Amino acid sequence: MKAQATANGTVLPPALRTVVDAAYAAFQHHAAPTGTLDVCLACCMDEAMEREMRRLPLRQVSTRHFYEYNGSAKSSEQPAEELAYFLPRMLELLAQGEELHHSTELYLDRLGNCSAHALSPRERAAVDAFALAFFREGLGHLGREPGPFNGANAFDILLMFHKGGVSIDPLLAHWLQDERGSAVLHYANASYWDFWGQREIQNAFAEDQPVFRETMKAWLLDAGNRQRFAQKILAVDTSAMGPPTHCTCGNCMGQRQVLESVFDMISE
Repeated sequence: MKAQATANGTVLPPALRTVVDAAYAAFQHHAAPTGTLDVCLACCMDEAMEREMRRLPLRQVSTRHFYEYNGSAKSSEQPAEELAYFLPRMLELLAQGEELHHSTELYLDRLGNCSAHALSPRERAAVDAFALAFFREGLGHLGREPGPFNGANAFDILLMFHKGGVSIDPLLAHWLQDERGSAVLHYANASYWDFWGQREIQNAFAEDQPVFRETMKAWLLDAGNRQRFAQKILAVDTSAMGPPTHCTCGNCMGQRQVLESVFDMISE
């Protein structure tokens, strides 16, 4: 299957194109909202932008619309019918690596604030399939390379999905089996900066998410998982890895140093 361009010309990898198209198909029966969206028009979202978001063809709703929509003050429980209409386009922009909120962890916050049974089984399956394909694709890109993570920490992506009501267990299961060097580097970078220092997830957006914190802690501390990633780290070719390019002292934490530190911590 060849990669296909989106409405704005961005080409999605085939695996992401498939799950995005499946999301459009699963949610296609939802109609565009006719009344004012669940946003604050006083100071959060421009009235003209709000009207455009409701009236434009769905595939023409832009990143800017979603940035204002997601960043606006909103009800504690979201109107599911409204969000269900917009969700396929939101997922498509997410797959393109677009910035949909000032904080990655909150991209899918509206979805997580819908009632527990807001999505049909088919819709839930489409979202779950998207999450797995998105995470797998993101693990194949590093640092500031173009990709769906858009430079975000892999733990931030997992928290984003968790806050969106998506189970992260299949994503963690995939990560454990992913033998690509890039997936190993994502593990080392995320866990070095955001876990091993205190052996607790270090993210302000996770402070009110005890299930996420405990799930991640159990996965990271599991002896079998640690052994598996230790073996993967040993298999990574570090011969070309040096200090960060901006380093002038030679003591900064480069990728090799991060890998070595994480290997020592998970081998204890």
